[in-house]
Amino acid sequence: MSLRQNQNSGELKLLDPEKRPLDEAELRRVLRKLDYHILPIVVLLYLLAFLDRGNVGNAKILGMVEDANLTGLSYNILSAVFFIPYCIGEVPSNIMLKIVRPSRWRELICDIQCTSVTLMCLCNSFRSLLIARLFVGLTESALSPGILFYLSTWYPRRYLAWRVGVYVTASVLAGAFSGLLSYGIERMDNLGGLHGWQWIFGLEGIVTVLVGLISLFFIHDSVQSANFLTISEKDYLQRAIARDSSELLVHLDRKFIWQAFKDYRTYLHSLCFIGIMIPLYSLALFLPTLVHELGYRAIDAQLFTVPPYALGCVCTLVCAYISDRLNLRGPLIIFAALLGIIGFIILLCSSSSTLGYIAMFFATAGVFSADAVFCTWFSTAYSGETKRAVAIALINGAGNLGGVLASFVYINPKSFYIGYSVNIGCLAATILVTGFMIWEFNRANRLKERQCVGTDITVELKAEWTNMGDRSPLFRFAALC
Repeated sequence: MSLRQNQNSGELKLLDPEKRPLDEAELRRVLRKLDYHILPIVVLLYLLAFLDRGNVGNAKILGMVEDANLTGLSYNILSAVFFIPYCIGEVPSNIMLKIVRPSRWRELICDIQCTSVTLMCLCNSFRSLLIARLFVGLTESALSPGILFYLSTWYPRRYLAWRVGVYVTASVLAGAFSGLLSYGIERMDNLGGLHGWQWIFGLEGIVTVLVGLISLFFIHDSVQSANFLTISEKDYLQRAIARDSSELLVHLDRKFIWQAFKDYRTYLHSLCFIGIMIPLYSLALFLPTLVHELGYRAIDAQLFTVPPYALGCVCTLVCAYISDRLNLRGPLIIFAALLGIIGFIILLCSSSSTLGYIAMFFATAGVFSADAVFCTWFSTAYSGETKRAVAIALINGAGNLGGVLASFVYINPKSFYIGYSVNIGCLAATILVTGFMIWEFNRANRLKERQCVGTDITVELKAEWTNMGDRSPLFRFAALC
């Protein structure tokens, strides 16, 4: 057996990662075992979190604006305030996830999800709704980057895109479910003295609390402590992850935190992610309004948001599957962004409500598919757990600042063309930055390959390079392949 188990901590230590060759069929069997135990609860948690942040869009067209006396830019401000504490809290919360002992994973994620629920069903003014939205943003700040980091510690890089795609589809499903739930909950108007839009917040919040408590028993800390894996499977999985990322570096060091801040790739990824998240959040926050302005009744607009989200879900999974099978990242992001641009151009130029509704299918499918593949790209582009955790939080935080900007791209129906134009520009910028990153990362890979050619890679040299993280000549950036 190529491992030793510490009797006190239960942590598994690899003795010889090269001792037994890895078999792809066996690895896939172990990964399927992970999928059954890890993905369902992660997807459910993120689905509920996205419902909490996006249901304000459904409430808007069901009377919240009139009942809470939201005038001028009040709704836009209400949408934006969620993202300010959300972005500020991401880096420190993700560092904390790295610092705390692994056995705290369950409690942390449970606490985050439980505290994210709000009493917005009792809010009836702009001020009370504003405070509630700030609270939601603060308590959810660790969830999204935490899940991305969490998944990256379980799966080898080349098998991660499909899993991240499944995880990201939770946000697409949240949009679909939100429309369906809002259509049904609206019938509860005046029940218990609450408006229908207030019941949207209340019922969805109660479900969030219950699932958050139940998740305590289903979130597994790490590969080493997973009770559904045998010792041999744990060893096998750890060696597959180590082989795929050329890293065994997991200890916390301040220098790795600063490396994430000083790495130019962090800022390229952040810029690109902002270009994706502005159109994504503009759809999440305003799709019911956009459909309503096409001429559909408010209650029917809730239902008409479901089909675009359903197509977006399918396209996201297809892109994630292709990304894993072909080991492609950048080209798929560019393709998905182009699909989104086509949708927004049609919305910008067409006056037909039917054509405008069809365009929303293109926009939703393109934007959410780009999000899934891009999340995989940046969550696996950094080596060393500490640097990766900080980089993911930085990029995710910057990207979610796009939610602040997205809250103001649609002011009133007469100026919706401004929002469509902004989204087209953002996706075009994403394509340009992605193209540059493909070129730059492949150039860096070629330099590393030349550095390895003719070099006698001894055990000592390999250990030295491992401590370099993603600067190691053994680490390869995922770009075209």
